[in-house]
Amino acid sequence: TSLLYRPCKHEGSCDQDTCACSVAGHFCEKFCGCPPSCKKRFPGCHCKVSQCRTKACPCFAANRECDPDICLDCGANDLKGSRCRNVSIQRGDHKHLVLARSRIAGWGTFLRESVKKNDYIHEYVGECISQKEAERRGLVYDRKNQSFLFNLNEEMAIDATRKGNKTKFANHSSAPNCNAKIMMVNGDHRIGIFAKAVSYTHLRAHETPEHLVCRLLLEKKNKTIMKNTTLSNLPPVS
Repeated sequence: TSLLYRPCKHEGSCDQDTCACSVAGHFCEKFCGCPPSCKKRFPGCHCKVSQCRTKACPCFAANRECDPDICLDCGANDLKGSRCRNVSIQRGDHKHLVLARSRIAGWGTFLRESVKKNDYIHEYVGECISQKEAERRGLVYDRKNQSFLFNLNEEMAIDATRKGNKTKFANHSSAPNCNAKIMMVNGDHRIGIFAKAVSYTHLRAHETPEHLVCRLLLEKKNKTIMKNTTLSNLPPVS
């Protein structure tokens, strides 16, 4: 993880001494006060339509979603025609998830439609809190043996305990079938859940949905707490 992005505002060119982006290890963004010609600005991609889900795309390789204002060739700015595949978080283009009793423990999150490798499933959301507050809450959650904390960057964390969505109910697994990935989306760090190599066939009405599970991580000083989540295969309902 990295530091929180804060737009640079200074006179003159961006360098290590004056530019807040350079100090934090970020690219300059469209929200910065430096001119569009700044050499430290992220250039975006020039991929063909629907080709932005591989390492060949500079946005995807840098764990960024394509920016509709600067990625003009890949369809990131096209809302009706051929669409870029690397803008799902900012558009809220997620898969259909449902909640049900889990055979692993308590409630579980289930996928109600088919996915392919690297498909975006949903966003992990919750309260955006400081790392100091995450440390404090973590001590309480450790006693309950239940934590929904997720490191967002070196300064902030996401806590889905009180405020979250269906992804918080994904159960633990030693063999996760989806991955959590921190993405830079229009200047903000956001957490996307993506399918792993396993592909799921389309579910018919009488079949049980796929059980969602992936790996969530919280680093706390000298201790690392892992929350494992996966899409485990469940047999059809008899």
